Amino acid sequence: MVVENIERLKEIYRNEISHFQEIGHQFVSGKITSGEFKGVSGGMGVYAQRGGEKFMIRLRILSGVMPLETLELIRDFCNDYSLPSIHLTTRQAVQLHNLAFDDVIGIMSKSLEHNLFTRGGGGNYPRNVSLSPLSGVEEEGFDVTPYAIMVNEYFVSRMSSYKLPRKFKVAFSNNSKDTANATIADLGFLAVHRDGKEYFQIYLGGSLGANGDIALPYEALAEPKDILYHVEAALRLFVAEGDFENKAKARMRFIVKRMGKEQFLKAYKKVLEKVKESEVLETECKGDSQLKLKKLPYERLEGRNIIAQKQEGYFSFVVHPQGGLLDTRILNDIVSYLKKSPQVQVRLSMEESMYIRNLTAGQVKDLLDITKEINQTTRLRQSICCIGVPTCQIGIQNSQKLLNEIISYLEDQNLKEDILPALHISGCVNSCSRHQVNEIGFQGKKKRVQDVAVDVYSLYMGGKVGEEQTCLAKNYGDLPADRIPAFLYELALELKGRGLEFREYLLHHEEQLIKILAKYVI
Repeated sequence: MVVENIERLKEIYRNEISHFQEIGHQFVSGKITSGEFKGVSGGMGVYAQRGGEKFMIRLRILSGVMPLETLELIRDFCNDYSLPSIHLTTRQAVQLHNLAFDDVIGIMSKSLEHNLFTRGGGGNYPRNVSLSPLSGVEEEGFDVTPYAIMVNEYFVSRMSSYKLPRKFKVAFSNNSKDTANATIADLGFLAVHRDGKEYFQIYLGGSLGANGDIALPYEALAEPKDILYHVEAALRLFVAEGDFENKAKARMRFIVKRMGKEQFLKAYKKVLEKVKESEVLETECKGDSQLKLKKLPYERLEGRNIIAQKQEGYFSFVVHPQGGLLDTRILNDIVSYLKKSPQVQVRLSMEESMYIRNLTAGQVKDLLDITKEINQTTRLRQSICCIGVPTCQIGIQNSQKLLNEIISYLEDQNLKEDILPALHISGCVNSCSRHQVNEIGFQGKKKRVQDVAVDVYSLYMGGKVGEEQTCLAKNYGDLPADRIPAFLYELALELKGRGLEFREYLLHHEEQLIKILAKYVI
């Protein structure tokens, strides 16, 4: 991490950790409420779990770029505190769960020594800047890694000074697939080429959750040297126009809804011009994140978790544990193996996966063996699932339990084909799994049926993310949690019988799907 005055910054954070420790002890002893604790803890990247006795800490892996030393440190935390697993999150971070509060403080302090921060991991702060995990090794507009890291470091160096209405999310995508979700971010950057030059298409005011919406494309392309002007302009507009009183309407998307799209873009342009007049933020962020690798003989490898890189003879390997929960035993084995391979890079994705890059064919085969016990290799098994109840304090449903039940049910029915798309399961309206912009998504809730509170999930279908393709899914009604596995099995048989992928089926046979759904919705 390259931040000016890093030691001074760390001293600020040490003082904040010391103050936070006092607040935490007050909470543990019952002197302050969970709400009062959360008001402080979120900004430190820490949350009390349900019941208030155990805690979760979110380690801010900058844009998911994971140095091997950091992976080793996390491995050591797991071993030192007897943690059975880590959670790879949908924001390219790592969460550790079921910790005593003083252990949380110990992890924060030790992490700081290794330039690993938790500050701004939650609360009303700029969150981890998302990044396409294959940037630098796949076909792309250009490698956006250095820019994402630079913005992340810009935030980290100023985190204690921010007073925002709500969270603020920035994304950097390297091509039209938009794997960092720039088109649904508060501020998104998508790499494009025009007339042989590199530019960013800017997106503004997107986010998910209640009344979620996609981002607006800004009229003018941005030169890479100007990205910090856009970061600062978006933050200033957010502070000037955001709602500090009503948390439910505090995200930037509500400014767009209040102003209207045209006026919002005009207001942004005006603030951007003022920032350019008053600040010197132009930057030369040169450099390629990808190592220079010698060419290797071509070797064909196939598999859903194996990706041939644009660097001849090299591969990226995807480790996707079910629900994003990576077993500590396998983590130990991965770390031990990667220590022998200095050219290897590790990136976290927004799909709860770990991408191991710059591998030879032989190394891929080794990792296939190392991870065979936990690595998921079908679309359904690679479903995205928030941590949910009982860990999440604000969660409504146990999303991990639902995913387990779906997989077990389909196994019992002997459905082996890779037919269904990946599911996106959120335990509440907050859309941590991004259920609103994917093919099939579920949002947990409670529903009163004949005066009885029933565990249900709202079903969302037909969403998508991609340059000029992003759209919100449609809500098709509520399904009791215990009926969802049977519904998905019937849907899988329908897709198999027609020989169609789900998106094509929804497009051409929606009426038939609604007839099937009628047996399950309440």
